[in-house]
Amino acid sequence: MRQVTIVCMLSVVLLAGCWDERLYKNFAVISIAGIEGHMGDLKAYYAYPSSSNDPTKVTIVESEGLTPRDVRNKADLKTALTLDLSELSTYLMAEESAYDDIYPFLDIFYRNAQNPITTKFAITKGSPKDFIDVKKSLPSGLGEYYQNFIDSAERDSVFPKGLDIQQAGSMLFEEGQDLVLPYLDRDEKNKTPIAEGLALFNGRKFTGTTLGKRDSLLLVLAAYGKADSARLSYIFKEEDKKTPLTVDIIRYKKKIKIQEQGKSAKVYLNSTFKVNIDEFPLDHIGEQKVKDKVEKFLEKKIKSETLKMIKKCQDASSDPLGVGKKARAGRSKIWKEGHWKEIYKTLDFKVDVNVKIIRSGILK
Repeated sequence: MRQVTIVCMLSVVLLAGCWDERLYKNFAVISIAGIEGHMGDLKAYYAYPSSSNDPTKVTIVESEGLTPRDVRNKADLKTALTLDLSELSTYLMAEESAYDDIYPFLDIFYRNAQNPITTKFAITKGSPKDFIDVKKSLPSGLGEYYQNFIDSAERDSVFPKGLDIQQAGSMLFEEGQDLVLPYLDRDEKNKTPIAEGLALFNGRKFTGTTLGKRDSLLLVLAAYGKADSARLSYIFKEEDKKTPLTVDIIRYKKKIKIQEQGKSAKVYLNSTFKVNIDEFPLDHIGEQKVKDKVEKFLEKKIKSETLKMIKKCQDASSDPLGVGKKARAGRSKIWKEGHWKEIYKTLDFKVDVNVKIIRSGILK
């Protein structure tokens, strides 16, 4: 009996193995990919490290095809290795493609367990090839560089924090709240990306409207909340003096309330900002009358800019604030499935901003 037990134990050790073992020497591990064109006429780009010793050197594989799966299959035929997207960190889509229904571009990611769905997802101004074929020395691998770049904008509350392919796919089916995605431009001189702002969507399609960095920050605050940091800069004018003013938002609270008025409604967005003075060379900020002036100045500026940002969203038939979601959840009479966007564009938004300076800096 003892001998049988020993033989069985040895057999288990000798026969042990991984049924899904994958040898990386047979794979080209893709860190960043991009796609452009329209269904039936697509072009894709896949980048992987050329050298195991230097991840900043990449090989780019281009392919053309009918569908996202087709272009990936044809890219496989152009290399001696099999393309492996299990560690894809960033997926870029050309602006022209985003005007179409973007879900068919993402469907491939949800069909296979080896496809990553925590990949960063962004819209590019122009071809994604220009963003992938950087031809410039980078501090890290290409995919890691873009991931860190987008992470940085997320920490600064310019992009929604943690927005990836999985969340984007879920929001495409969300009733009453529209998707926004990072919108990237390029520095023509250095050929490096610029966080231009956010691309607004209406349902599954890009509206063609983008928000600048200031508007994007105000939208992210109201729709998603503050991330690690959020700063606003202005020129404070008093008589003939122009003084630079930058505030660091320490705490932010908001409340959205819908007040029905017959067939229409008013939407109240009440925001409270508790800020630290990051930059203000004018003297006497510690004095209450100066502090009051700065707070009133900030309230007026932020209110005006928030109203303009909301107007851009309404004109684009995009509801990133989730007003429709709130109306639907509250069983509001203004919520009408299939007709919400027509109603949304006519809503009267009222914005109230309260700013409180809780810190004025190191020196007094």
